[in-house]
Amino acid sequence: MKSSEKKLIALFVLILALSCSSNKSIIKSEQNEIVGIYRDRFTDRIELKADSTFIHKYSFDLSSSWTIGKWRFRNDTIYLNPKLIMDTLQIRNSANKIIKDSLVLSSDQKSNRIEFNEHILSQITSGGQNRTKPPKKLFWKKEKLYRVKSNGNLDLRRLKQFWTRKKYKTYFRKVTE
Repeated sequence: MKSSEKKLIALFVLILALSCSSNKSIIKSEQNEIVGIYRDRFTDRIELKADSTFIHKYSFDLSSSWTIGKWRFRNDTIYLNPKLIMDTLQIRNSANKIIKDSLVLSSDQKSNRIEFNEHILSQITSGGQNRTKPPKKLFWKKEKLYRVKSNGNLDLRRLKQFWTRKKYKTYFRKVTE
C-alpha cells in the first residue's frame, strides 16, 4: 500500500470517528434538555433524571402511586422501563417458624425482608408502588411530553379536569430542571 493510500485511509477513519463522537454529543445534549420534572394538568408527575432513571408519581385525594425505572431517548421518543422493587415476605407457621418466603411489592424504594403484619399495613393504605402505571412511551417536543398510544398515535385528547370541569390536553409540561 502506498503512503498516500495509507494517509487517505487514516483520514477517512479519523473523519468517521469524529462524526460518531459528535453524533453522541448531539444526542447527549438533547438528553440533557429533556432532564427535569414534568406535570400534567391532572394528577401525574414524571421526573427524568440525568442518570437515565425516572420516577413517576400519581396522587389524587387520598390515593397515590409511585414507580421508578430507567428511561432512554431515541428519535424524539422517550421509552420508560419500570423497575419493580420487591420485598421478601417471611411467612411463618403457628409456631412462629419461617416456612417459606414470598416476593411482594415493596412499600418503599428499598428491598427488605418483612413480616406479614408490615405487609398487611402497606396493603390497606391508599398509596404504594406501581398502583398507577406510567406511560410506556412519550414523545418529546418543545419541553412537553405527549403520551404515545398503543397504536403509535399521540394522545391529543382534551379531558375535563375533575374540580373545574375545564378541558385540558393530556401532555406533561416541564416545570423545572
